[in-house]
Amino acid sequence: MFSRLPLAVEKLVPVDLLFHLGDYAIDAEKIAVALGNVPYFAVKGNNDLGSVYPEKRIERVEDCWIMLVHGDKFYNLYQLSNTAREANCAAVLYGHTHVPLLQADGELLIVNPGSLSLPRRGSRSSCALLEIEGKDINVKMIPIL
Repeated sequence: MFSRLPLAVEKLVPVDLLFHLGDYAIDAEKIAVALGNVPYFAVKGNNDLGSVYPEKRIERVEDCWIMLVHGDKFYNLYQLSNTAREANCAAVLYGHTHVPLLQADGELLIVNPGSLSLPRRGSRSSCALLEIEGKDINVKMIPIL
């Protein structure tokens, strides 16, 4: 993962905040430092046994509530989107599958940034950039390599 981090940083900087969606959530601090010591929020994934990070976070950015989960506790996108909708979130970000996804479900954005280190199902190494202004969220899927 860290071998691709410089390429990701080059495509992302400057950023104001980092969301890490689990599996090796402890790496969030190292990534935040590489991005210029930005604040970060992380959730634990199924490979983060004993992690101090929560399984779910809901954070406010500008005028939007964003739910962060790893995704392993949800059986499908329907369950994931309903959970985010019940929490009045504008977007839900998840990882787990390591497959990039950007989808709208009504007013809710569903985003899986993919994976820098272990892309799956033929996807390329990737991450996502959210640009948020007020209640508007623009998502850019960023391929790495």
